[in-house]
Amino acid sequence: MNQQPGRLPWWIALPAAVVGGLLFDVANPGAAIWPLVFPAVALLLASWWQQRAGVAALAGLAAGAAFWLTHLHWLTLYLGPVPWLGLGLVMTAWFVLQGTVTGAVTRAIWKLWPWRGATQGKRRLAPLGLIAGQAVAAAGIWVLREGIQGTWPYGGFPWGRVAHVFADASFGALVSWVGFAGLSGLIVFAVALVVGGCFGAGHGARLFGASFSHRARSVAASGGLLAGGVVLVLGMLALVPPAALEQTGSLRVAAVQGNSKSGIFDDRESGDVYADHVRGTEELLDELEATDDRVDVILWPENSAEFGLTDNPLRGREVALLSKRAGAPIVVGSVLANEDGTYTNSSVVWGAEGQSESDAGTRYDKRFPVPFAEYMPNRSFFRALAPDLVDLVQLEYEAGEFEPVHGFEALGREVVAGVAICFDVIFDDQAERMVSNGAEVIFAPTNNADFGRTDESVQQLQIARLRAIETGRALVNISTVGTSRIIAPDGHDLDGLEPFTRGAMVATVPLVQGETPALAYGALIAAAWMTAGLAGMGLSVYCRLRRG
Repeated sequence: MNQQPGRLPWWIALPAAVVGGLLFDVANPGAAIWPLVFPAVALLLASWWQQRAGVAALAGLAAGAAFWLTHLHWLTLYLGPVPWLGLGLVMTAWFVLQGTVTGAVTRAIWKLWPWRGATQGKRRLAPLGLIAGQAVAAAGIWVLREGIQGTWPYGGFPWGRVAHVFADASFGALVSWVGFAGLSGLIVFAVALVVGGCFGAGHGARLFGASFSHRARSVAASGGLLAGGVVLVLGMLALVPPAALEQTGSLRVAAVQGNSKSGIFDDRESGDVYADHVRGTEELLDELEATDDRVDVILWPENSAEFGLTDNPLRGREVALLSKRAGAPIVVGSVLANEDGTYTNSSVVWGAEGQSESDAGTRYDKRFPVPFAEYMPNRSFFRALAPDLVDLVQLEYEAGEFEPVHGFEALGREVVAGVAICFDVIFDDQAERMVSNGAEVIFAPTNNADFGRTDESVQQLQIARLRAIETGRALVNISTVGTSRIIAPDGHDLDGLEPFTRGAMVATVPLVQGETPALAYGALIAAAWMTAGLAGMGLSVYCRLRRG
């Protein structure tokens, strides 16, 4: 009998892909029902498993559109449908490619396996080696897609990764051991084992080609044992604590949320955003003085001092007086002009005498400015398509070249803080550079005002929370409007603020040194998963050439 690989018929695969994409979104904030990521990944993989190229591509299109157009709906709040559709379609294209490749690779491994099944009664069961090989390749392809999506085009957009859903779950601790890519790969591999086991049932006929009772017995025999083993292993992994680092001291941190009208289309006067954060800091200092409390450093959000703080003597003097009153430096966000007419989205350390000086650096410029928002790539081309939208991006922000750390005097020595402005925090390379430059704590100033009360700010916060766990460092995520939190190295909140209220967070955070296993070996783990995906792709090409 000429065996055929088990696969879903197209009329099942396409709805499965849509449901999988929607469940993947619900697993993320705002709903944040993280256990749904397991059936979501299972349905996506099932829609692609051993699938013909055309159906796999359509399933990738269906899954990508269902997930990304829902997950990124916050882009429509002020900018309308064009940017949302543009980014959503680019991200969906990666799902189309992933689905097509996953189908081809799992099919090729099945065809090349020397002994596809062992007889058990009248059923044929796929050998564990075949299922494991397909699962490793499928997980590798998933990690490879997440990696490329996070670097290209225009610097990439590493949003919507499988690892992200576990920020508030026990599995989140694993990110300190294996990194973001490692956690994504591990979860997808575990789910793929079960999916492969189910499709390994009843070899010799399509999964939906036999009677219902025969299919049910086959799936139970081939997938049930694997599912039980996977659940057992995942249950044990859920008990793994975050990797701990050596604590060298503690820092009293305050962060001010000005509740400013700081969105692109907000009706405000020049200086309003700055004034909101001055008032918020004055109120903070009033409260500290009333309770005989003090802090070691105060953090303001992204763009909180608006334009040109370093060239504005009046504002610079006012911030210096606040710093003197607090007895602590203030880390301020400001847009700074370059001599060539470009700009940088910057963070500077301001003390009682003005801009501070330190060996670690007191100015940092955002390394990952956002394309189509902070700068316009290929302006003439895109302006021909949507001139009104393109003209909204009037400034050209340059990528920063300073190392992402600030040094400031506290505790009788220089304390080094890593800095990640807004979307900087979503890039793995930023975490590695902050720690390699001696960061003991992480400051993550941001401005989420353009996204209102949508899910964007909580989606960004979940990534910041995982960064804290991954690096083993406390992280201060402060926004102009929210969502603002001070996060401990194990991911729990030390303090927070209600969105769209003016106020300040205050907490004592640990200072640490050293690398977690994720930072020491995470790149190697990611490379291993990607290599597995590439190896599977190589097998697929070989299989096609041999058949040709």
